[in-house]
Amino acid sequence: MKYLKQARKGHSVMKNNVDVSPPTEKIISIQYNLFTQFFGEQNSFSNTIELWDAVPKYFVSKQAQARQRDDKGSLQPINKSFEQKDVQCRVVIQPAFIEQKGGGFKAFYPSASEELIEDVLRKFFTDQLHGFHNVEQTESWVRFSLYMIQKELTLRGKTRSLDEIKESLEILSGSVLKLYIRDELIYTNAILADVTKVTRKQYLDDPSGYWMARLPALVSKSVNDLTYRQFNYAKMMELKSQSARWFMKRLSHHFTGADHLNPYRCLLSSVIRDSGLFPYARFRDQVKQFEIMLDELIDKKVIKHYERDERTGKKNKIEDIQYKLFAHSHFVKDMIAANGRKNMIKSKFEETMSSPQ
Repeated sequence: MKYLKQARKGHSVMKNNVDVSPPTEKIISIQYNLFTQFFGEQNSFSNTIELWDAVPKYFVSKQAQARQRDDKGSLQPINKSFEQKDVQCRVVIQPAFIEQKGGGFKAFYPSASEELIEDVLRKFFTDQLHGFHNVEQTESWVRFSLYMIQKELTLRGKTRSLDEIKESLEILSGSVLKLYIRDELIYTNAILADVTKVTRKQYLDDPSGYWMARLPALVSKSVNDLTYRQFNYAKMMELKSQSARWFMKRLSHHFTGADHLNPYRCLLSSVIRDSGLFPYARFRDQVKQFEIMLDELIDKKVIKHYERDERTGKKNKIEDIQYKLFAHSHFVKDMIAANGRKNMIKSKFEETMSSPQ
């Protein structure tokens, strides 16, 4: 493939004392073109990145954070173990310290609001008017405004004020993740790196002014490697609970052969371990909240129904539950489209790379 030379102009930020500037011109690449094409209504679909979206990043609620802060407003880095395809993984999250209007700083972990905004920005990235991708540098940028985010969230029933959006962007760019696979550190960075912002005066005068942010390297690598999957972004944004949104993404990767006869099986203990979103001390409360989540997925026609197989231990005490989830026809249709699109991507990429340049 031939690539246009990337221009480095405009606003810049500092990374490890090196000037890093967002791109201002497109780089032509088959990988990014394929990432932005969907089977179905363009506005309804986005891409889920299996490893990146499996990392539990947003599991500490605002209420839990308030209880954990010390009298100086600080939070300690938090550790969370999980598994990805039976591989032991661990994430360490260093909180962002956000300056408060009354003075001083307060620490924040990313939580549900920040997750929604990351999803919105990833959706914007699939629009070639707002996405920039450099294959050779494995680098992806997204261009956006505060108004764009607010409009999209409002459209999806997740309204936020401009100040709330701005704070979430600060948390996304200020909190740092360290990802370990089999105890080996493979990734360290903010969720949104190298954010270029309009000034406070520009923000007050014109919230429609553009910002730029660099997406995680794991997202960029997935674009290069064609390892992402199409999923129903519009349906996911309809879901009210954070756990249901997380679980729908998981199903989009793990339940790729969904049909009306073969169920998806999962242990409740695995969902609790990998999501961090059921922080209840009593097992019966975890069961209750998980089944409330399943009922929401039934209501939104992701699954049709479920069955449960209780695993008992001493004195017939329930120690775990295996759930069998049967897909709704709407979800089956989405998986068929996602599989077809994945085959198309592979075919087009191989055809392009094998043709004379």
